[in-house]
Amino acid sequence: MAFIYLILEIKRKWFFWIVGIVSSAIYVHIFFQASLYAEAGLNFYYVLMSAYGLYCWKFSHKAGDENLGFSRINFKTTLSLFFLSIVFFGVVYFILRRYSDSPVPISDSLIAVLSISATWMSAKKIVECWFLWIFVNFFASGLYITQKLYPTAVLFAVYGILSFVGLIEWSKSVKSL
Repeated sequence: MAFIYLILEIKRKWFFWIVGIVSSAIYVHIFFQASLYAEAGLNFYYVLMSAYGLYCWKFSHKAGDENLGFSRINFKTTLSLFFLSIVFFGVVYFILRRYSDSPVPISDSLIAVLSISATWMSAKKIVECWFLWIFVNFFASGLYITQKLYPTAVLFAVYGILSFVGLIEWSKSVKSL
């Protein structure tokens, strides 16, 4: 399901948000069992953001054409996301370090926080979300190998490769508008 989600996202089909709800709910359970609490929390966030993304893509004022509204990030949004990410990273890291048995609180926190930003950017149809996804997916793949989550590591490596395709495809949407 997660693979289908990514393919639909690359193709700019609003239905990927519905697939994301189901896929993310499954991963909440998987990551909780692996003691990757920020990853579990991140997937819970994905469930919520998938509902928001569905609204933005399908039911907002531009619902007549799901290819409308793609854009490049502006400087103000970049700065805001950068500073919010630093703050959220500190909070998530502190919580994981102090109150959990997470074996990798720095990596777990970094993946979670950058994924939060990238998901928000996806919902807003900001092309540069793919740069974050490229980094996050390859970095996460390495983390999942260290945690012996081999099928998930392979899946995220494939996500990393497909994220390049997403960047190319979404960039075409901006150029064609």
